Formats: sequence, C-alpha cells, structure tokens
Amino acid sequence: METAGSGTIGSPPVPSINVARCSGCGRCVAACPLKIITLETVGHRKNAVLLCEERCACCGRCVENCPVGAFDW
Repeated sequence: METAGSGTIGSPPVPSINVARCSGCGRCVAACPLKIITLETVGHRKNAVLLCEERCACCGRCVENCPVGAFDW
C-alpha cells in the first residue's frame, strides 16, 4: 500500500453500521470470522457494534449476511 497526503491508497474500507436499520438479529455476529462484532442493548433495542475496526479483515461477511442492510461500505 502507498500513502498520499493523510490517507492510505488501496486500504480496504471497513463496513459501517446504521444502527437505525439494525434489527439485532445477530447474523453479522455469527458471520464474522474474527468475532469482532457484538450486540449491545441501546435503550430497548439490541444493535450491532463493531468492536475493533483495526482488526476488521474487510471480508464483507457482515454486509452479505445482514437481512436489513444495516451494514454498508
């Protein structure tokens, strides 16, 4: 990978979580090979939380397995 300015060129994006869309089903937790996604209770709802962006392999399994589209690149 090479750097340009303050960013790195060619680094894969880490998926983001739209907590408003998250249904708390846990499919992303089960799909993550590194087990860095967990469900946390926020108010009266469970939402997915990415625990460690630095460890994310950017494999996209969370994006592919989310039935409500809460994960996005």
